[in-house]
Amino acid sequence: MIESQKLALNNDPFYWPNHHQPFEGHAILLLHGLGGGIYELRPVGETLYPQGFSVRGINYPGHGEPYAKMPRSYWQDWYHHCESAYLELAQTHQHVSLIGFSTGCPLALKLAHTYPVKSLVLLSPFLEIKRPLPMLRLEPLVHATSHMTEYVPRLGLPIKDSQTRKDIETFSYIKTFNLRSVQSALSLINEVKSLVPKIDTSTLIIQSPHDRVVDPSGAHFLNAHLGSIQKELYWLKRSDHLITLDLEREIVYSKILEFLSTL
Repeated sequence: MIESQKLALNNDPFYWPNHHQPFEGHAILLLHGLGGGIYELRPVGETLYPQGFSVRGINYPGHGEPYAKMPRSYWQDWYHHCESAYLELAQTHQHVSLIGFSTGCPLALKLAHTYPVKSLVLLSPFLEIKRPLPMLRLEPLVHATSHMTEYVPRLGLPIKDSQTRKDIETFSYIKTFNLRSVQSALSLINEVKSLVPKIDTSTLIIQSPHDRVVDPSGAHFLNAHLGSIQKELYWLKRSDHLITLDLEREIVYSKILEFLSTL
């Protein structure tokens, strides 16, 4: 079965140019999540590259290494790194699309508001922390706690595929979250939310209702408020937050390829 196939995990940044269509083709920039790395999206790139897309995957400042404690970094650092990668691709390709996962989604949205982006793919978009109870928002707790301690432990990877979760844990990943960085991500989200109605880029949103990290209401918000004429919200059935590596990952790859190929 597809879900039992082992993924080749690698957190090294990469750029795979499509030499068949230089200066004309379609480039994809992959933007990972907070406290994660490009390993979260590498299989997406491996799916798209053989189909004729140039693909670039980056790690933000403060990410990319299996740190015992996540270094402090801020959304401005991440955004400037994403912006530089986008501008380099835009110099050599006719079109650039963005695929964001989790915190990569508000970064992609800010880029799409500022620059001409062919299309957006938003995977498990982080616009709000998952509420343990309908009326209980955790954002105020993050702001209050960040003044008392800088680090909180990461409580396991949000993925239901037990074999892949085990592989990633062996492969290594950041074991703590830096609350100052989380607070910065929340500031980015507050800024981006006001921009959403002004973004008219064609957009695919993929979300699981069983996400334990971000509140699925963020996907509803984007689908309702994006200024895009062409937009689609696709709901998975069995996955957790890390949908690019979870039980329905092949569905995710297929939906992304179908969306990008029809533009």
